[in-house]
Amino acid sequence: MIGRFVKAVRATLDNFRHGGMSPFFGGLLRRTRFDYRKEVGDCLDASVVMAPVQWVQRAFPEATLMVRGRNRKGEIEEMPEHSMLALIQAPNPYYGDIVLWWGFVLSMILDGNAYWLIVRDGVGRPAELWYIPHWMLEPKWPADGSVFISHYVYTPGGGAGSMEIAPEDVIHFRHGINPRNPRKGLAPIDPVLREIFMDLESSNFVSALLRNMGVPGIVISPKGGAMPNPADVESTKAYVAAQFSGDGRGRPLVLGAPTEVSAFGFNPQMMDTGGARDVAEERVCAAIGIPAAVVGFGAGLQQTKVGATMEQLGKQAWQNGVLPLCRLAADELKRSLLHQFGAQKKAVLDVYFDTSAVPAMQEDEDAKAKRWMEIFEAGMVQLYEAREALGIDADDSHRFYVRKISMIEVPADGVRLALPAPDPAKERGAKHEGHEHGGRRASQDAYRRGAAFALIVQRQESGLRAAFEKPLIAFFGRLGKAAGDVAADLLAAELGKARRGAKGDELLVEMILDRLGIPKWASDLRKLYEAHYHEVAKSMAAAGEAAGLGASMPDQVAQSIIAAGGRRAGILDLEGQTRAALFESLAEGRAAGEGAEQLAARILPQVDGGPWLSAETRARVIARTETKYAQNISTIERGRAAGVSTFIVFDGRLGPGRSLLSHMARDGSIVSAAEAVAMAEAEHPNGTLSFAPNFEEDE
Repeated sequence: MIGRFVKAVRATLDNFRHGGMSPFFGGLLRRTRFDYRKEVGDCLDASVVMAPVQWVQRAFPEATLMVRGRNRKGEIEEMPEHSMLALIQAPNPYYGDIVLWWGFVLSMILDGNAYWLIVRDGVGRPAELWYIPHWMLEPKWPADGSVFISHYVYTPGGGAGSMEIAPEDVIHFRHGINPRNPRKGLAPIDPVLREIFMDLESSNFVSALLRNMGVPGIVISPKGGAMPNPADVESTKAYVAAQFSGDGRGRPLVLGAPTEVSAFGFNPQMMDTGGARDVAEERVCAAIGIPAAVVGFGAGLQQTKVGATMEQLGKQAWQNGVLPLCRLAADELKRSLLHQFGAQKKAVLDVYFDTSAVPAMQEDEDAKAKRWMEIFEAGMVQLYEAREALGIDADDSHRFYVRKISMIEVPADGVRLALPAPDPAKERGAKHEGHEHGGRRASQDAYRRGAAFALIVQRQESGLRAAFEKPLIAFFGRLGKAAGDVAADLLAAELGKARRGAKGDELLVEMILDRLGIPKWASDLRKLYEAHYHEVAKSMAAAGEAAGLGASMPDQVAQSIIAAGGRRAGILDLEGQTRAALFESLAEGRAAGEGAEQLAARILPQVDGGPWLSAETRARVIARTETKYAQNISTIERGRAAGVSTFIVFDGRLGPGRSLLSHMARDGSIVSAAEAVAMAEAEHPNGTLSFAPNFEEDE
């Protein structure tokens, strides 16, 4: 089925024909028999064209050509050292990339086609790039149109003749497609040839007036019909010029015969062609895509007087005039040149222009920072998004929103968060659990402010938890594999010996643990815990600042929190859990009659999962429990460092669902720092216990 489809497509392509230029389209513009194209010429000496062209040439290199790759995981990697970029930056021994790009811009605007010639080394790889003027290269195709472009004809001039160049050795940039010849692009200035001619003629007209209609300052003529001879005329002219020019201006003139002296007048307004030239400037710049004002044309400067600033016009010039050329160039380089440097096995490559350093494309940094700060403080975006927008490093610990302490969330149904009324039964339940805090309850205002703090902390939890899960999964995976490898060697040597039963398994487990080196694994796990606790402590900066605890974290507080992480790693009892997993694997394997290889394969998932079914579940439970505990300890330690002695308890009101009545009794109660620590340590893995500094304890 697929084969027949491919054959049908191939047959269609074989019969497809690429026609040439339509005979119904001539070279003249509409409604005229005058050949404006011929009269305008190549436009290289037309100021109305070259001024905007040179502006685009100067602006274009501000953007940086880049190559990036996207791997199978969707991750993007910049490749500033790619071979294609290196070649374009040093295209040949005689000029660099800026000159190469300037040639590209010139030909794209004047002709709609720009050509780079590829010169290859001995093994066929691109070694040099050369800009070829658009009038020297022409695409060719067979008369029957069976091939779109069979070759290019290069005509350098100077009697050198012409030569054929293979299409793969030419990078042909096209400004769209010219319907009159689909093999070429359409010149942006073609529609404004009349306006260009009009500007040229205006210049010629004024120049001719000044050259040919220049007049003398005075006219001296004899009276009475006298006819002086030519010698007297020349001598009088020389005398007047010598005596009354330069420093002699203003001297009295005395002639010996009746003579009439009169000034010659000329109206300079006869030479005013400004209106016609303004139209030419505006339309040529519009065809190129840039405002006339950025070039310096007088016709466009009036826009700056009616509200549009030069900064806005410069940004418009980039968006409409320069960026389209950037995208066009990047697209063609990706199609024609990138693949000639070899494929990237693990990534899909892309070519683009980076405009992050272009001044005209940048938002004012102060305004941008202020805008993002306002959006973040309004709780509309995460800190992660704001930091990325401002070019600041961001990670998963920054994935949280903030709300001002003085604000309280109102659900869509309009029901406000309110402190529940005191309930004697709940109070008795709280005391029954051993929290002897005298039944003190937070005031309505303190509860609301504390809830805002706890909500900020809670929003950080999922990102921190996910960030901790990844290294834990990797750690337990490595531990399981190492245990399986060690067990495979030992089982192959020990399984056939006479030792059987519990005593034999106990000795075998101890041998595996000894060779595995559990103390080293426990040390590595402790470092993971300590690093995570440190990240949690740093993530509390936003909540701490909003609560008035300060954004910075004292060193002694950081060390205390990190030490708490190290102690919590010891509670995990990595050696005991690994020993239990090994015993269980051996017992189940022996009962199933498995050999050494099967037993080793059984050990790997048992060890990496520990008391849980898999390493993923094990990491998820640990990450959830330790992140919550680390947040609570960080809150308590930072509060104590700031002089806070009591904390408000939030239990079951901030998480999904609702807690049991006994837990609800603690919600809103006030406890000391020591009581808060004890409550946090006693919390179960799925607990929702949170704390907030008691902001009104002094009151």
